[in-house]
Amino acid sequence: MSASTTTSQSKPPLRSQRNLCWKLRDEYFECLENITPLINNIHNNTLNGGDSKLIVDPILVQENDEIQKLVKKFNCWKKKEEYEKACITSWVEYFNTRRRLELKQRAQNITETGKN
Repeated sequence: MSASTTTSQSKPPLRSQRNLCWKLRDEYFECLENITPLINNIHNNTLNGGDSKLIVDPILVQENDEIQKLVKKFNCWKKKEEYEKACITSWVEYFNTRRRLELKQRAQNITETGKN
């Protein structure tokens, strides 16, 4: 494929674009973290079967219509859209997966620490 037939999507992002992506990602993830206790209080964990605290991560937002409504209600949806618009799709998928794993590990560490 010649350089003239490549798309702008195949070009690596500029430093300023990467910085914007990371900034918006951090703002969105912070917003989700801030609303997680509110969502747990409102629903008393009914969305998660009632057996443990719900962890609101970006993948759950994509998969769960009820969580999407709450994310919109608590004004995180705009941050989600800005983040997804500013970042390359593969980066969004990677960041979201890493965030889910990070939150699960954090919850597991808290659970294990509480058992000791």
